[in-house]
Amino acid sequence: MAGFKRMMGASALALATFFVAGAALAGTLDNVKARGKLIVGVKNDYVPYGYLNDKGEVVGFEVSLAKYVAKELLGSEDKIELVPVIAANRIDFLTAGRIDAIFATLGVTTERAKVIDFTTEYVSAAGPSVLMAKESTISKWEELKGKSVCGIQGSYYNKKMTEEFGITLVAFKTQPEAYRALKDNRCIGFVFDDMTLQQKLKEPDWASYKIAVAPYEFQPMAGGLRKDDAEFREAVDKAIDKAEAEGKLIAWETEFGMPHSDYIAARAKAAAAKKN
Repeated sequence: MAGFKRMMGASALALATFFVAGAALAGTLDNVKARGKLIVGVKNDYVPYGYLNDKGEVVGFEVSLAKYVAKELLGSEDKIELVPVIAANRIDFLTAGRIDAIFATLGVTTERAKVIDFTTEYVSAAGPSVLMAKESTISKWEELKGKSVCGIQGSYYNKKMTEEFGITLVAFKTQPEAYRALKDNRCIGFVFDDMTLQQKLKEPDWASYKIAVAPYEFQPMAGGLRKDDAEFREAVDKAIDKAEAEGKLIAWETEFGMPHSDYIAARAKAAAAKKN
């Protein structure tokens, strides 16, 4: 009897291991469909890509894109869970399995491509610029050498700021912390995504500030996915292509106060032509 119990226990363990292994081997697309919900990491403090509106709802260009992808995969844009992420944790959340995808101002870089896969690119955004007080006479990146400049942890350009431009970067986890530090004169400027800083200048409290140093590059942005999950990547890319072909991204530019981009217009035209 004892031997029989041991045998049954071993069989149960083997069966449990089989089911766990099977779940682990299932692709993200299968998991999303079984769950009935797409879990996406988005920004909630990053106008115009993902932010809280007056009702406390998370909205924005990339939030709308994520909801569109959910609709294409699951039949409804409501079948989505939006998880707030920041630059410093979004890739960790993805690789740890806490989210299925990143739609959170993710610049496409070779370093990141070693860790994650990217969706098709959907934005070519101006890179970082520097927000400073209007009385500042600084206008070039080289003039920031040795100066204390606020930044955000995990931004792809931080290494360039410190190693190439010689900036003393004072990095914060969130934008509100960095904006407060700038106003408290703990740094002479704030280096960040140009479009977001341009949006900040529209606020009355920031009328005494300006973009002092212009961007040095345009950075393609895409969604982030776990590596080597071809079926899921193809499904997400198909959804993005469809949104482009339908002119959705152009409509979202208008909705969220973004300047219209030749890059997005060209992609929409190419996607529509491919569809036809």
